[in-house]
This record gives sequence, C-alpha cells and structure tokens, in this order.
Amino acid sequence: MEMIERPEIQNYLPHKDSMLLLDRIVDYDLENSRLVSEVDTTERDLFYRPEMNGVPAWVGFEYMAQSIAALSGVAVRTRSNDEPKIGFIMSIRAFKTSVPSYPAGKNLKISVSQIFREDSVVVFECAISLDTGVVTTATVNAIEVDSVSALLGELK
Repeated sequence: MEMIERPEIQNYLPHKDSMLLLDRIVDYDLENSRLVSEVDTTERDLFYRPEMNGVPAWVGFEYMAQSIAALSGVAVRTRSNDEPKIGFIMSIRAFKTSVPSYPAGKNLKISVSQIFREDSVVVFECAISLDTGVVTTATVNAIEVDSVSALLGELK
C-alpha cells in the first residue's frame, strides 16, 4: 500500500482544516480491519500546551477516534468509492497512558484494530507508540450510521 498523506488524507475522514489531526496513514489491512496512522507533534498543533512542551495525553483519544474514522474511510473508498458512514464514539474503556503529554517534535504511531462487530456496533483496540514503545492504550466502542437522523431513530 502507498502511504496516504496530507492533503489527500482529507478524502478519507470527515475532519477538515485544524480539526484534522492525523498527518498520514502508513499502513492498513482491510481484511483484518487494522490501520496505522501517524501524527508529528509540533508547537503549531491545535492542542499544544507550552507549559507541557507538548500535546496533552488525553488528546490521544481523538487521535484514536480519527484513526478509526480513517479505517472506515479507506475501507469504503477502496471497496465502493461511496461516502464513509458516520461514526459516533459510544464509550472508551481502559484508557491508560504512561505519559502526561506527547512532546513536540516527536512522531506518534496510532494503531487501531477492530476486535468486535455486530451490525453497526464496533469495538476497537487502540494504541499510541512514542519512540520505541506503546505509551497509551484504550478500547473504543463506536456505532456506525448512515446519517445522524438514523442514529436518533435507533436511540428511540
């Protein structure tokens, strides 16, 4: 597979402009529903905090969510060239991090892997690696819908 970088990555995610936090998709395996993306942290990041000299680790959750959206986007664009479904995070479990922030000037690797799917409910194991090791992990539960009105109908 060929790396997908900015600005092309925007074709696979609903996030645009300053809310698009991923820099590139470096690997994916649609058969096994896995994707690896990267973020290069800088002082220009939307969530950069000078007092931490980096991006707070809680932003890792958004990196994970956008990587999940990228996996869905790549799958749909590759198979049918349709618009990706809308995903909503229902919950995040077991969020653990060994760092308070992701330092500026570092490359983060975000790995997401689907571990369960039943109809529109999907569960992902997610990890963020910094340098040579995993520093943040979580399990993300999401739901995919065709539209916001479809989701509201399912919740009634």
